[in-house]
Order: sequence, then C-alpha cells, then structure tokens
Amino acid sequence: MRNLDLFRPPQEMRELNLLQELEKNPIISQRELSHKFGIALGVTNACLKRMVRRGWIRITGFNHRKIGYYLTPKGIAEKTKLTLHLISWTVQHYSALKEIIGRKFLEMQNSGIERIVFYGVSDEMEVAYVTLQGVNLKLIGIVEDEDKMNQKEVFGFELKDIRHIETLKPDAILITSLLGQNEREERLKKFVDVQRVPIYNISTY
Repeated sequence: MRNLDLFRPPQEMRELNLLQELEKNPIISQRELSHKFGIALGVTNACLKRMVRRGWIRITGFNHRKIGYYLTPKGIAEKTKLTLHLISWTVQHYSALKEIIGRKFLEMQNSGIERIVFYGVSDEMEVAYVTLQGVNLKLIGIVEDEDKMNQKEVFGFELKDIRHIETLKPDAILITSLLGQNEREERLKKFVDVQRVPIYNISTY
C-alpha cells in the first residue's frame, strides 16, 4: 500500500493560478489572492517574492496603500510553460486514477460485491463513475457530508446525507474524494458496520 504523490497538485499549479490572476488584475491585494485560492497570506507573500526574484513579475507602487504586480515578458513565457505542464499533469493524474479505481472495482467484484455507494462529490467521483461503466457493479446511491451538500442530484441520483447511508443497503462503500480520506473513513464507521459493509478508498493501493 503506498500513497499516490501523483495526486498532490504540483507547486506549479499555485504559481500558474497566481500568474493568471495577476495578468487579469495586477492591483489585486495579497489578502484577496490568499482568499481566492485558499492559501495562507504568508504563503502568498512568499510566492510573490519568489516570482519577483525569478523575474516573472515586477512591482509598481501607486501609493502607500496600493501596489501593482505586473507580468514581465519572462513571466508571460513562464505562464505558457506552466499551462502546458499542468495539462500534462492532469492527463497523467486522470490516467493513473482511472487505473487504480478500476483495480478497486475488480477487487470488489472478486469479493462478491454487487451494490456500491459513492461517498464524496468531487472530480475523483466523476472518474469513478466513468470507470464504473466497464465493470459489473451497480451504483445505488451517492452520499455526502451535510455541510458539503451543495446540490440535490448527481448523475441522476438524489444526493443523500451520509447519516442515511444504511437506508441504501450497500454491499460496499467507495470514498470518492482525495480530500480528508481518513476523516471520511472515521465518519463512515459511525453509520455503518464495517464488518458487513467494507470501505474502500482511492488514495492507496
């Protein structure tokens, strides 16, 4: 069993996000950047300083309160390079994830499992749904934590609160989100008998 480092978005993704945002809005504040991308203010500050050192952006002061971050020709070239890198990473991520989920499904089939539930609405869940079409398993429902239920229906299934998972009577559950997998697994144990309903996740194999 090993962790899939491939599934950790590369640092370049953060840099690309910042460069793209600065190109659209050079006078955005560091606090606004931090909030937009969900990263700590100190991390944002360190990233911007690194970009200045590399010659990707230049800083122009308007007054004591407002400064601008402008992409240099080198920064624009780097943004293009990072975009291509991200596309390559995304393709590799999808291919590896599809292969691992396929193995999970075959493992379930070989164990006599027929009816499964997805737990976690995410990009990974969409890959799992596509991969499911090639195996003899039946998806009977999708559940999510109450505070993450931002939609009522997914793939034609009514999205249910995890607390009601037992009403679906699954043979097994696949955690279909790479975020907070350990916490999700512990939460599941409160609502299902794991001896009777095994839990699978997609971050290890």
